[in-house]
Amino acid sequence: MQQDDISDYARTLRVAAVQMPSENGSVSSNLGHATSLIERASKEGAKLVVLPEFMPTGYFLGEAIWKAAEQENGPTVTWLKQKARSLGIWLGTSFLEADGEDFYNTFVLTDPLGEVAGRVRKQTPATWEAYLFRGERGSHAIDTTLGKVGVSICFDSQTAAVASALSRGAVDLVLMPHSYPVPASSSGLFRKDRMIGILEAIPTLYASFLGVPVVLANKCGPWESPVPGPQLVKTTGSCFPGLSAIVNSDGSIMARLGEEEGVIVADVTMDSARKNHPVLPHYGRYVTPGPARRSLVRVIEIMGRLSYALSSRRKTMARAVSSAA
Repeated sequence: MQQDDISDYARTLRVAAVQMPSENGSVSSNLGHATSLIERASKEGAKLVVLPEFMPTGYFLGEAIWKAAEQENGPTVTWLKQKARSLGIWLGTSFLEADGEDFYNTFVLTDPLGEVAGRVRKQTPATWEAYLFRGERGSHAIDTTLGKVGVSICFDSQTAAVASALSRGAVDLVLMPHSYPVPASSSGLFRKDRMIGILEAIPTLYASFLGVPVVLANKCGPWESPVPGPQLVKTTGSCFPGLSAIVNSDGSIMARLGEEEGVIVADVTMDSARKNHPVLPHYGRYVTPGPARRSLVRVIEIMGRLSYALSSRRKTMARAVSSAA
């Protein structure tokens, strides 16, 4: 069958989301921890397995995280290729990539032959992330023998720009790797209940409007980190709430985790008759409504981009990693 014909019929795919904690900066340890979880997903019949954003890197919002950066084909990509080939699955996660003088949040999807099927970089670093890595506009779709796989990394999923790109790209399913923490208590802009509500709503929103399955994989466990710039939130006692989910193309939730580490596996349907290409509802740059104080997020991001651009340490450390033999 020709690649062009692949979206012209309905087919079922067994997919999995892995939910796990990550130790900040411990790439080798995190990859080892993830191995048993993806093997479990494979034993349950999953043909495509999605891991959280920054699974190998951790989520430390300080310059020390640059020490965990990798080259384009570093330990994480090598591991993805090896595990995808040995298990005969599609496998993806994102890691902190050093390229030239810059750092990027790069998602890599590998195929069952152990080859890189495609890469997608996070377009919009969220709030304090802008101090630490650069966003990149580009395609959010990977052409595969499964169909067109859309990728939306954490905060990108909340933006109208990426939602529109996935709609225009006529993707057949959407992968949403997340490192999405919530504060210990609600305060000001960062209200715990509202943040959890957004996390729970996003995959169903995309699946319902686009008519394609969505796989969201978030981290779980405690989260404590300094934050650069304005101290608008205390991370002490904060956590990753989990809530990874698999949503079918009709908007029905096939599986969802709570706060615990685990794996969910479900069959989803990719059906061209269900697919839509609408403009998702948007509220400014967001696809969900929120408080007027969201403008503070833009201020933090602008300050972060300026700090990042002026950082000679960032340039030195990125070059050291990207040019290492």
